[in-house]
Amino acid sequence: MEKEWVFHPDYRLFGNAANYPGPRVEMPVSELGPADISTPPIQLKGQNPTERLSHFKEDWSLPKGPFSVEMWLVNHVNQPIGVAVSARGESTNAPIDWLLGYYGNEFLFGMDQGAQLKWCSAKVNRGWKRYWMHLVATYDGTEVKLYFNGNLKVMETIGRDRSGRSGELHLETCAYLANEPYMELANILKRLRITDRALSPGEIENRLKAYQEEVSKGILFPNLFHFTAGPYLHYATDTSINIGWETSERPIKTIVRYGEELPLSESKTILPKSGMEVAHNDCIQTTRLGKLKPSTPYFYVLEVINSANDTIKSGVLTFATAPAEAQPFTFAVIGDTEARPHINFRVAQLVWDERPNFVINLGDLTDGGKEPHKFEWTHEYFTGITPLASRIPFFPVAGNGESDLYWYNRYHQLPDPEAYYTFQYGDAQFFMLNSNERKEGFAEGGEQYVWLEEQLQKSDARWKFVCHHHAPYSSDENDYGDSWKEKSNLGDLKARAIVPLYEKYGVDIVFFGHLHTYQRTLPIFKDMIDRKNGVIYLQGGGAGGNLEDFTPNRSWFSAKTYRGHHYFTISLLQDELEMRMYDSEGRMKDVMKLKGASGN
Repeated sequence: MEKEWVFHPDYRLFGNAANYPGPRVEMPVSELGPADISTPPIQLKGQNPTERLSHFKEDWSLPKGPFSVEMWLVNHVNQPIGVAVSARGESTNAPIDWLLGYYGNEFLFGMDQGAQLKWCSAKVNRGWKRYWMHLVATYDGTEVKLYFNGNLKVMETIGRDRSGRSGELHLETCAYLANEPYMELANILKRLRITDRALSPGEIENRLKAYQEEVSKGILFPNLFHFTAGPYLHYATDTSINIGWETSERPIKTIVRYGEELPLSESKTILPKSGMEVAHNDCIQTTRLGKLKPSTPYFYVLEVINSANDTIKSGVLTFATAPAEAQPFTFAVIGDTEARPHINFRVAQLVWDERPNFVINLGDLTDGGKEPHKFEWTHEYFTGITPLASRIPFFPVAGNGESDLYWYNRYHQLPDPEAYYTFQYGDAQFFMLNSNERKEGFAEGGEQYVWLEEQLQKSDARWKFVCHHHAPYSSDENDYGDSWKEKSNLGDLKARAIVPLYEKYGVDIVFFGHLHTYQRTLPIFKDMIDRKNGVIYLQGGGAGGNLEDFTPNRSWFSAKTYRGHHYFTISLLQDELEMRMYDSEGRMKDVMKLKGASGN
């Protein structure tokens, strides 16, 4: 007999926007609230738990004889964090029967021997695909064996006498996440399974392979037809919007219902071959809704049907088309969402409160979501971003985290040549570049250099903005020479090669990420401060990547620096611009106003 629990963050916005697209498995629920847990908290490696889940509501008893306990974990952060599952008695002073835990780089197991727990442990690395770990402890009545990703790490003889023990055992899971604000138990623990016998090495290997296969396919919930990405909005114009989504298995059709009010009056049916990358064995679909009214709010619902006639629905979602020229609008800017869906979601909540017209993501949507690492999109990026991206359209650029463009291009339907593109929104034109190709592409005569000059020459937009991932100017402490030991270049010289075009054609602001801090420069023209002709550079890499730091001395171009997770908004009203930057608690840290932009 065995029991398995599945964990996944339940990220929802507030109020009427609190829908979760599609079905989900029932998460383990505690019979008791946090204040009702009478047993004392378990310290792990000197850390108190930040989250406890006790007395699972299950019609099932924990085994008292031989057993196996296994955890399927993902740890993609670089701060020490941990998780533990234990079997405990009901009373306050009841001893712990056994505990399986992980903290930092150590895998440990303890079992009661009457007076105290006997411990065995092993040092471990990050495991499969660098970040996934399968931890298994088996007990056959005499021996404890610990397996890490299918390999036997520890074998100990532990005899114990349970003759004096009475009462039922209950499960408790604890998370130790003090070093990662906003992180939840479900961000690290994905599966927990307990079996009433000692598993064999072959069984453990087979279970590991099954978990690996699900992760490779982007599956979030086993044996359940569900959304693995989205739905998410991207590339909105005044008359159209793109919608993307992915499901756990191949659908036979998708119906998009939409309209200006409920009940929805319009519909569009999408068959797999019209938008699915069948050759790549994924179930990604995109569609464009056209012939929409400018500056108009819409409602929409996705209904996706599989071959078994199961239907999953997105719930009622919303979007709005772009406003006409000269109308005010606001957009939000985030960057380097990377490996922390808990930070992504926190930022998403704050951005949603602003109700921007759209969001720009400055690259490194993932930490390294290239072809072999699909899970960085399904389990991380879309997990944290979908609540916002299902309601507010995104305009991304590619970072080094998705530099092969493999999943980036599959998940986004952008204008040709797709890796870089331009779009008009109200009084502004945006030029979205792929700075992964900056060595050749940004050099004079390079492909993107030539393309950008052509686009800037013919642009008559009141405001001109450039977005790419890498930094022309930055006070980062060690990306451009270790500033604690030597002189820094204060930016990427390959990215700086295209700066003369920004200055020649009156670009107002250049947005970029890559460095996981915030910096606003003074206006720069020909490597000097020039308030009349200069270009402002805004570095916004604070939506999830591991925080970095600045040079020990203030840079000559620096107007404002901030070390912390953040986002900012830009509001435009004809020739007036206001930028506001906020930290992850919603506190404003910087503000800038411009008047008299290019084109005036």
